[in-house]
Amino acid sequence: MSKLKKQLAEKFDYNVGSIPAWTDNTMPNVVTDLIENSNFLSKLTVEEGVKGTKEIALLNADVALQAKVACTPSPDGSVIFTKENLTTVPLYMGIEFCNEDLNGKMTQVLNTLGLKRQDGQLPAGLNEILMAYLMKQAQRKAQRLVISGDTTSLDAELVLMNGLRQRLVNDADVLTYNATDATMTDSNAYTQAYGVYKAIPSELFDNGMEVAIYTGRTEAQKIIAQWNTSNPYDRIVATEEGASLSFILPQTSVKVVTLPELNGKSEMYAIPLSLVFLGVDSPEDMSFDVKYNEYTDQLKAEASFRLGIAHIWGQYFVRLHLLNS
Repeated sequence: MSKLKKQLAEKFDYNVGSIPAWTDNTMPNVVTDLIENSNFLSKLTVEEGVKGTKEIALLNADVALQAKVACTPSPDGSVIFTKENLTTVPLYMGIEFCNEDLNGKMTQVLNTLGLKRQDGQLPAGLNEILMAYLMKQAQRKAQRLVISGDTTSLDAELVLMNGLRQRLVNDADVLTYNATDATMTDSNAYTQAYGVYKAIPSELFDNGMEVAIYTGRTEAQKIIAQWNTSNPYDRIVATEEGASLSFILPQTSVKVVTLPELNGKSEMYAIPLSLVFLGVDSPEDMSFDVKYNEYTDQLKAEASFRLGIAHIWGQYFVRLHLLNS
């Protein structure tokens, strides 16, 4: 018996013999774990099978309503396609455990997953635990990249592609609410959020499109502080949704939602979620492998997938612009 198998058997009463020896163990629900378990990514329009670049050719037509005269109706409408490109980049995450460090990390892994040992047994198969551990990290990092990616960044992870923030700031069509303040405080944050709301094009609401205002947790608390101070009998009640704090912006029907990636940045965006497209690979080409090398007593977990982000019709998005920023 190898050292790794022996130590796992002694400490966890678990045999790694069931794990394939360096063979593909493709995880069938990568898309589910990577996207649908994220409160933000799951709300975007997902385009699967994007190997490189794909055109988002949505139809936008204004067709006139007219009286039908006899049998000779005259079509009257202007047709516009978005012609926006959605590009994905290949991404990879991997980690190796040797027989010495695996047991030291196992408690950390179980704590991260919220799992506990019972009667000396692991609560799940070791390969399933490693899958869940790596996918949880992949989901967090994927959301960070999709939101804050910047090809000019010095961050080794964010430099992989341009994210939504970078795209919206550099899209001249995106609307801006120009605040008269240089900073966001407990005395002006609600005023700024309401200004962003008022700048949202009314046709989004007229067509029943879901719009949310995204900002950081610190910024959201400042919005709450200004409103609650001025309205002690109509205080904001916020709720926690996963990693996000959310509440309905008073005097509106729009929800304010926090994102960890925006915390402390004094940024605010009104986003029509159906106009943001998340590109992913074909499900069969997105893989998660757990492999065991008996010769070196190593376990290796790795994930491979593609991600891309694009938005269309920037004139329906709004961002906060602080004075002198």
